[in-house]
Order: sequence, then structure tokens, then C-alpha cells
Amino acid sequence: MKENQKQYRWGVGFVGVTFLIMGAWLIQKYGFDNLSGLIGGIRIRWILAALVLLIFYWFTEALGLHAVLKKLAPFQRLSDTFCAAMVGQFFNCITPFSGGGQPMQAFYLVKKGVSLSFASCSLLIKFIVYQFVMTVYSAVTLTISFQNFLGRISSVGWLCFFGFGINVAVISGLLCLGFFRKPAETILYGSIDLAARFGWISEQKKQRANQKAEKELEQFYSGFEQMRRDISGIVWIAALTLVQLTALFLIPLCIFYSLGLQGTDILFMVCAAAFVLNFTSFVPLPGAAAGAEIGFYTVFGLFFPESLLPFAVLLWRVFTFYLPVLVGGCFTATAGVWGRKDKPKQILS
Repeated sequence: MKENQKQYRWGVGFVGVTFLIMGAWLIQKYGFDNLSGLIGGIRIRWILAALVLLIFYWFTEALGLHAVLKKLAPFQRLSDTFCAAMVGQFFNCITPFSGGGQPMQAFYLVKKGVSLSFASCSLLIKFIVYQFVMTVYSAVTLTISFQNFLGRISSVGWLCFFGFGINVAVISGLLCLGFFRKPAETILYGSIDLAARFGWISEQKKQRANQKAEKELEQFYSGFEQMRRDISGIVWIAALTLVQLTALFLIPLCIFYSLGLQGTDILFMVCAAAFVLNFTSFVPLPGAAAGAEIGFYTVFGLFFPESLLPFAVLLWRVFTFYLPVLVGGCFTATAGVWGRKDKPKQILS
């Protein structure tokens, strides 16, 4: 755990460095006086609108996860689920490939009395639905707007192929984990056996680990089977995800209006935001650093004048990266993530 905490501190430090680099870049672009003037000229009501959309995005994320958790852990509280969602926001932003979010969410939920198998199952189902809806959303919006991108963004075809290819591969892998139990058991038991062979764990611990793994796998697939039969529940989570993503994709529009700009194609801007998310989601740096900024700068150069584009990049990253780190970090620091486990709740078995 101490090694993990060091890794997470490195992630937070990385976020701070990216913020300083962006600040230095903007000062170099505008000069301190002009940058101060841009900040002073922001239309606050549109910034507040973007903030409301961001909070709505977080809340719908929590509602989607809670819809799954309530099926498997009936006494789960929405406040705990919202806190888990914010813990996920924080760790997604400070770890490469957003890989730290779900493990830490599961860790937090276990401390709140949810079994590891049910926590993992709930997070897997929510993530599958999120990835599926995002991929379909991006495909539809790109179909609508592809002619607008063609010829105006270099290598647009390769970007689409790369983004959709990775998303489809991720969804396929997750579905295989959920629907094909035997390979998952082989990998898990094989890992335990390998640890014993190398002397990392004793034979007695190996037996206990195998027993625990058997119990957790049984609960995991029992929960997965229960949820995949709940078609109405899956549709509800998908609908929440659709609304959630739309809120996120409207944030650039609020930034556009906050800078005093007028006269844009709203649907095209939503499509552009979906396009950027699709091909920058798996940049292997915390918060998709560099890739997200370059993606926004390239695509939203179709909307923002060159003189305002760097400043628009900063505002967009404040809402999609720095605020999630700040607010999610506050939730993580006060949620007892590193504390002792809470008294277990009554859980369905």
C-alpha cells in the first residue's frame, strides 16, 4: 500500500507539472497582461453553466453505478456510491490509461461493506455499458459530421480507426471476462499457483487464496448473471450514460460562449467533443496529458479563432482534468480510503 501511495503522489505531482507547463505556455503565448485581460473578460454565467454540467456528469456517473450496486448490495447508500464515483474520478486522472480508478473504487466499496466480487462485478458492468455507449455515440456523431472533418483535419481516417479500434478491443475483452468464466478462472488460479512456485506465498496461503478466489468468482458470476438478465436496468444505465456524455460534450460550447463568441453549429461542436474523447481516451499518460490538449487544439481549431484557442484549451482542461483531480482528491482525502474497513453491511449472496 505504501508503494501505491508513492505512485499516486507521483501522479498528483505529474498533474501539477502539467498545470505549470500549460500556464507557462499561455504566458508565452499571450503575455501576462493579455492573459489577465482574457481571464477578466470571461462571461461568468457560461463558466457556471459548464460547472453545472460537470457536476451533473459526476452525479449521473454515480447514479449509473448505484443502479448496479443496489441490485447486488441492497443496503448501499447513494452518498457512498457518489463518493466512490469521485474517488474514481481522482484516480482515473492521476494514473496512466486511467487504470487506477476502478481498483480504488472497488477498494473503497469493500471498506464500506460491499463484497469484493459484487463491487468488481458492478464496476465491470458499468464500465462495459459506458464504453459501449461512448463508442456508439462517437460512431453516430462522427457519421453525422465526418464530411465536416474530412479535408480540415489531417489523418482523420486514421484517428477514427485508432479510436474505434481500441474501444472495440476493450469492450470485447471485458465481455469475454464477463461471459467466459473458464479463462478467467485459469488466469486467476494460475497466478496464485505461479506465486507459490516462486515462493512469494506459502502453500498454506495458496490454499486460502484459492478458497477465497473460488468464493469471489462464484459471487462475481452470480451477480453478473443476475444483472445481464435485467434488461430494463441495463437500458436505464445506458440512458444515464447517454445523458452523462452529452453533458460532458456540451462543456466546450459553454467555453465558446464564455469567451464572447457567437454563431456556431451546436451539433457539430458536440460531435467534435465526442471525436476528441474517442481518440484520446487511451493516451498512456495520466489524464491523457498532451494527447488531450493536442486533440482539442486540433479539432476545436475549427470553432475557436487562433487568438483564443490556447486559452480555450486551458479552460477545457480545467473542467475535464484539473477540477476532477481537485474535487475527487478532496473526496478521497476525506472518505477514509486509507482507513480501516467499515462494519460489513448485509449483502445479498
